[in-house]
Amino acid sequence: IWDGITVIQMSDFGRTLPANGGDGSDHAWGGNYMMMGGTVRGGQVLGTYPDVLTDDGPLILQRGRVIPTTSWDVIFAGIAEWAGVPSASLGYVCPNLDKFPESSRFTMAQLFETL
Repeated sequence: IWDGITVIQMSDFGRTLPANGGDGSDHAWGGNYMMMGGTVRGGQVLGTYPDVLTDDGPLILQRGRVIPTTSWDVIFAGIAEWAGVPSASLGYVCPNLDKFPESSRFTMAQLFETL
């Protein structure tokens, strides 16, 4: 059964890097995902982590908001493919997929082991 299950942990928003006035952090853009499952190709970190996390970094906006480097659409394309969504229907499942180069997509082969 575990080989047919994929669990995805994600946040619908990121957090700012520096603390706010209440010693917490505010909503921002950049977030992360974690996948688990019987056929998930584990032990890897995919995507691009910002090289510079200071206010001078090219992906940092004011108050430590990080501009994401990877859309959830390019991640979910590979997951949808694993779940059996035909290539012709990926744009329906991932409506912003066409706004990103095909080379940025995470494919089923990158995310999952073959049985």
